Amino acid sequence: MSAPRSIGTPTELPALDAVLFDAGGTLVRLDFEWMAMAITQLGARVEVEALRRGEIEGRRRYDRSRGQKDVVAQPLGASGDVRAYLGGMLSAAGLPHYMIGPAIVRLLARDRTSGLWTRPAEGAKEALAAVAEMGLRCAVVSNSDGRAEALLARCGLLGGVEFVLDSHLEGVEKPDPRIFGTALERLGVSPERALFVGDIRSVDEVGARMAGMRFVLIDPYGDYAPQGVATIRGIGALPEFVSSTFTAPRVAARAAG
Repeated sequence: MSAPRSIGTPTELPALDAVLFDAGGTLVRLDFEWMAMAITQLGARVEVEALRRGEIEGRRRYDRSRGQKDVVAQPLGASGDVRAYLGGMLSAAGLPHYMIGPAIVRLLARDRTSGLWTRPAEGAKEALAAVAEMGLRCAVVSNSDGRAEALLARCGLLGGVEFVLDSHLEGVEKPDPRIFGTALERLGVSPERALFVGDIRSVDEVGARMAGMRFVLIDPYGDYAPQGVATIRGIGALPEFVSSTFTAPRVAARAAG
């Protein structure tokens, strides 16, 4: 008589075939260092860590702005206001109210040229390599302005990524489930065997769930997501999350062998 399997062995975890990534805020991050310098040049002072912390308030205000009229959408998407996002971040970082408007103008000008989401997120390259090592397919689905793939290439973050879907080029953006469906069709993967990793609840979480995918949220301080939403503190924690939550192809192959 064989011994019963212990609860939580890899074969009992749900199977996963692919991981799809958001770009900005997930694989690449805001250039907080440049932003702090630019604000200093405007005559105020804000610390890099304060901007990092304040970015979560930016997400909340962006989520609330979705559906409002007369918004400035890029780079987060057509139905939310990037001014709400940037303004929320700057306010939470302690910038005086009278400086927020000029600072937003400066930041948006930078985004139209070289971009704001231009630094590799800490641990992103290592996470991509680890996920690929598990035998998982990888792709990117980004609300962007046509520059997502080039930006990821400059940051050295295309290793293991099969393709990048850029909403500007696809003509549809998150949270519309069609853009997720396009990615899944190209990969040949069913939604329930795919995980989406993102940072904006109203865009990434809503879209992934509408598409029938699994989802994990980048929540660096643990105070953005409500209870019940799977979270990781940063992209560097993704491999551990995947290995403890799912059965990846190479894990399944080893178990079968």
